[in-house]
Amino acid sequence: MKRVLVLFIIGFCFAQDTKLASSSTLTSKPDDKSSIGKLNTGTKVRKLKLDPSGKYVKVAFEAYVPVTALENATVSLPIGSTQSADGIKFKLISARQKGKKVFIKVKVTNTNSKKFNFTGLSLIKISGSGDNIGEMNPFEGNNTVAFDIRKGKSIISDMVFDFKKLPNNVELICMSKMKNSEKVYFQLGF
Repeated sequence: MKRVLVLFIIGFCFAQDTKLASSSTLTSKPDDKSSIGKLNTGTKVRKLKLDPSGKYVKVAFEAYVPVTALENATVSLPIGSTQSADGIKFKLISARQKGKKVFIKVKVTNTNSKKFNFTGLSLIKISGSGDNIGEMNPFEGNNTVAFDIRKGKSIISDMVFDFKKLPNNVELICMSKMKNSEKVYFQLGF
């Protein structure tokens, strides 16, 4: 009985999810003037914090928009994430920047029954904001080319990319083949 009561109290204290009891204006600031839309009755929201006036609660909610409405519809995952493209797993192990150079370490794993040929120069692309494209330096790095990677086998590729301008908001694109390939994206954090 005591355990049930303790679990109920803990659950009540930390419960942050709720639904709207009535339609509400959505504002970007805790005021009536910064309206950016409307939420309907029953919309699920997560309460984050009460503003100092006590009149507004900062909330978060999950919503979807059409791909065509976005300037860039890619979803980039952070360093340490693993993603698959056409049966090839890419794990971004590390990424660091030194001046106009970016150093990337990617684990590439073949999960297909067919052998996979990895060529970093053609299957890995990197770009920063403002059309600042990184070019792979073929003379630096390790395992930038590997032939006949069998099912279940992996390589770790160290690659170096040179930028013309100091890179920022850098995104890594990994593909499984040159044409008609799925792509996965990683955000490098700088």
